[in-house]
Amino acid sequence: MSLILMGVSVLVVLFIIRKIYIKNWSKGIEADIEMSENVTFPGEELILTETIVNRKWLPLPMVMVKFEVDRSFLFGNEVVNTNVSDHCYKSDVFSLLFYQKIVRKIPLVCTRRGCFTIDNINLVSTDVMMDKTLATVVRLDRTIMVYPEEISSQQAEIPYRRIMGTVLTRQYTYEDPFEFRGIRQYETYDSLKDVNWMASAKTGELKVNVHDYTAARQVCILLNLEKDGIWEYEELKEKAISMACSLACRLTRQAVLVSLLSNGRDVITGKELVMEAGCDESHRTAIMEGLARIDLKKQPDDFENVIEEHIKELGDGVIYCMISTSRREALQRYYAGIAAESEGSIWIYPCHKGFDERFDYADKLEIVRWEVEYE
Repeated sequence: MSLILMGVSVLVVLFIIRKIYIKNWSKGIEADIEMSENVTFPGEELILTETIVNRKWLPLPMVMVKFEVDRSFLFGNEVVNTNVSDHCYKSDVFSLLFYQKIVRKIPLVCTRRGCFTIDNINLVSTDVMMDKTLATVVRLDRTIMVYPEEISSQQAEIPYRRIMGTVLTRQYTYEDPFEFRGIRQYETYDSLKDVNWMASAKTGELKVNVHDYTAARQVCILLNLEKDGIWEYEELKEKAISMACSLACRLTRQAVLVSLLSNGRDVITGKELVMEAGCDESHRTAIMEGLARIDLKKQPDDFENVIEEHIKELGDGVIYCMISTSRREALQRYYAGIAAESEGSIWIYPCHKGFDERFDYADKLEIVRWEVEYE
């Protein structure tokens, strides 16, 4: 009889403990994920820090921490609990005593450009009888910006030199109203806005201000991410994005104003990328972030329709550099018309090595072929 009572007592105690555990296991538990850097370049190593805290007297014999990242993220060799499909699902198991904090640092490499988020952490446990699965979700807002891959200076040298050559040849084309050089006699072709009324009053004759000349230092990069016919090579589009980023950064470092127009769509807003002209450090960062956020899975519109209104707003004196793998007839004719009004404009054409593509409708365009190895 005593054995039966003891058995019943044990079952009652286990039942009570089980109820207490199920009700309280997720209370006072905290989980977080942080990156050593929020921005990086492809191939650079980051440190992912996993933190889990149990802020109560109830110990947790087993808690599985699971989260989802893009499959382009590669974890360190010591991490084996990773499942890869369209995304990478990372899981780790922890055993927590009361009021214990555990921190794990995991090396991580981002292999491709993009804007990636970690939205939540799933915490999974079981009751004391190991027959019931318990789960809760910790909401997060972690963003990792992976800038476009850097193009070597050798690969970008030819288009960069051609653009800078055009910039320098235009060095003395436009007057700068803020650069004062002197005063001279008024001529019939002078504008009244240039008249120096104080000097005119002193001499009794109309005098005009003479301005120094300054460079037309503005380049507009046109990044077209349409596919070329029925063929679509994502690696060529990625190279085109990297070339646009590299050229923009190099030109702005030479105090050249750079604007950027693309039919590539933002992964968050879904809008095309439109960057006004600028050349400071914040502008370079904005360009890199904008290019990092382009989602190649979103279908782009026809390039001409996207950029036409923006081209009209830019006015004269802008040098254009189009980067496009597409060679549609309409696109060739459209850009040939733009380039005809802007001397020195070029077309950078990324293509696979060994391909001999023809440009039947852009024979007067300056085309720079950029051969890319198959990946």
